[in-house]
Amino acid sequence: MLHSVVDIRAIVATMALMAKVTIVPAREAKNRFGELLDSVQRQPVIITKKGRPVARMIAFVDAKRFEEVEDEIWAEKVRKVMKNPQFLGPKKSEEFMNRLRNKHARSQSRK
Repeated sequence: MLHSVVDIRAIVATMALMAKVTIVPAREAKNRFGELLDSVQRQPVIITKKGRPVARMIAFVDAKRFEEVEDEIWAEKVRKVMKNPQFLGPKKSEEFMNRLRNKHARSQSRK
């Protein structure tokens, strides 16, 4: 399990990496695709169309690391919520939602 400090450092490192990007128009990207595949190993590439960003290329390793950090952040949030004494848990939450749906369905059928 990663600690919050490690998560923050990873996020900051990812953001710093994302700050250095290559911006390429779509037509140029089409003509230089192989070169851009090499370039993306060093820094992300933003592809633009009519001056607006439409796609981002990032190295597979960067994307995987970003997803791992993001998953850990969400897992930490879940752990924090589960410690709350008001947390119902999955089974009780489902039962509660079913009661709400049934109550709503009954009120709709009376109209």
